[in-house]
Amino acid sequence: MILYITHEDKSKLKRCFLSLRKQIVISIDEVIVNVGYDPANLDEYSSFIVNEELKKIVLKASSGKKSNNIIFCNPNFTDESVRGIIHFANDFTKIDRVIFLADKNKYEEYYELFEEVMFFPTFKKVRILECEQFTNPMVIWVNDIKQTTAVENS
Repeated sequence: MILYITHEDKSKLKRCFLSLRKQIVISIDEVIVNVGYDPANLDEYSSFIVNEELKKIVLKASSGKKSNNIIFCNPNFTDESVRGIIHFANDFTKIDRVIFLADKNKYEEYYELFEEVMFFPTFKKVRILECEQFTNPMVIWVNDIKQTTAVENS
């Protein structure tokens, strides 16, 4: 399982990716509101409660079998909070890798904290076209060409 961390919000994810059904998207603002606090007025105590709730959500999501990945959206994360999330994910969960998900040439100061950096797609909601099998009896394989020319030359 992979944990993606991004500065962007859920709406950007919905615009860029086709199917988020197999991903668990955790929005820090939604968690703060669900716990009963105001995102604009967080003190040390409320931040601790929110962090503990986030740890529970990540731990539960990483141990489940319904999802492939977790996407953690926090537009206000800091160097210290990222280090804490990476440490928690590596030491206490079944998460294999933590990847930074960002726009190209943005938030470059955080690149060094992550194993990998993935950029948002430049095309909006790219779809895979339906493919049909194509069989052509006139196809000549490269291996066949080398063998026939070697036989003809001898």
